[in-house]
Amino acid sequence: MNSGFEIINAEESGHSRVAIAHIPVVLDGLNINIEKARRIVFYANELNIRTILLPYSLPYGPVLSFYNPSKLSKQGLKKRFGVSKTHLVQKVFKFVSNTYGVNIFLPGIVEVSGRAMYHSTFLYTPLAEDGNPFPQRKMFLSPIEERLGFTHGRSLSVFNLGNFSYGVLHDEEILIPELFRAYKLLGASTLILSASPLLQNMEKTIEIAKSLSYIFSQKLIIPGGFVTDEEGKTKHMTPSIVVSKEGEILVKYEQETPSLIIVGEEPGRARDEASEYVKAKLFSYLRDLFKLELNNGREGSPG
Repeated sequence: MNSGFEIINAEESGHSRVAIAHIPVVLDGLNINIEKARRIVFYANELNIRTILLPYSLPYGPVLSFYNPSKLSKQGLKKRFGVSKTHLVQKVFKFVSNTYGVNIFLPGIVEVSGRAMYHSTFLYTPLAEDGNPFPQRKMFLSPIEERLGFTHGRSLSVFNLGNFSYGVLHDEEILIPELFRAYKLLGASTLILSASPLLQNMEKTIEIAKSLSYIFSQKLIIPGGFVTDEEGKTKHMTPSIVVSKEGEILVKYEQETPSLIIVGEEPGRARDEASEYVKAKLFSYLRDLFKLELNNGREGSPG
């Protein structure tokens, strides 16, 4: 049934489950990567999985990590690898999400919106009224992203999916404890870290994740996978990791085997309204730091 995917039940879980698609991503292999993702979303639906996390920068692979300015200009990078509203990636994943009834997180996307270019994570969900994905744009840019002309994200969103709620961090944003606290105040019980090959020292990152998950009582998931060239040679591997809200490692999967790793979902929590003073001070600080705006949305949307 799994057609080449190893199914790993990493946690005891009920009918509502989330899965990490720990699969290979071919560098600059758009059509191959989309077909692999479509197949694994189909199998996720067959296994009664409601939410799937795809590998970092699945459409083309982590192009920024292997970017060579002598071979491709900044404008060429945007034109060749940017994902706009009308891009094939958008059409395919909107269709797949609605057809199979699965929520899909697609992290590490070079999003193009007008003249701006963002480092984003997209959520495709059948709960969206207009079918369009919801983006969480990276707010804390790396030096290479700054040089390439990326724009800072200015909105912090919680993705509400039925009784489950998610927040998204990108790379170095895990080093900002205030974001963990902000997501907790906004009701997110699970955080997803979009980790690119540019993120240095994964072991240190895991230790930080364990500490912050424990402090703020939030589950954290790092969807991994491995990047290959056209010949199938592995160029980079990111482990798939799940940290419990008690700060314990539940999953650390480092195999170069295409796998669907199934873990339990953490029930969402109500927004914390008991500490309005703390919340006001925190978001005042985050607004100053990121020029941050807050999203307030409906069921199935950021908010």
